[in-house]
Amino acid sequence: MGSAKHQLLLLILGIIAASCAPTTRFEWGDYETSLYQYYKSPTELDSYREALNEAIEVGRTDGRLAPGLCAELGYTYLEQGNIDAARELFEMEMANFPESRPFLGGLIERLSPQNTESGAPTS
Repeated sequence: MGSAKHQLLLLILGIIAASCAPTTRFEWGDYETSLYQYYKSPTELDSYREALNEAIEVGRTDGRLAPGLCAELGYTYLEQGNIDAARELFEMEMANFPESRPFLGGLIERLSPQNTESGAPTS
């Protein structure tokens, strides 16, 4: 009988310990480490994008998408001239974080075909 009480006590302590574990509001995944690696070695762009995609996917799945991740991923595509992918990610950022609209909305406007054809700056 003492063993059952001991197991119950351990279970209760485990539940209490788990409930005290810190949680973060947003899912950042491996963003920080991959960003550091990318800055050290710009050839790590694919790994950086993979880490961003993973953090975005997990964040969207559990409702903890971190602000700025979609915009950051979009910017990596913009730097390489993939305007469509960048625009899609910027729009995703604005849908999830409306406060980003003033900045990203203006950026998307400058990326529109009539502005890029007329020689307007794209950066």
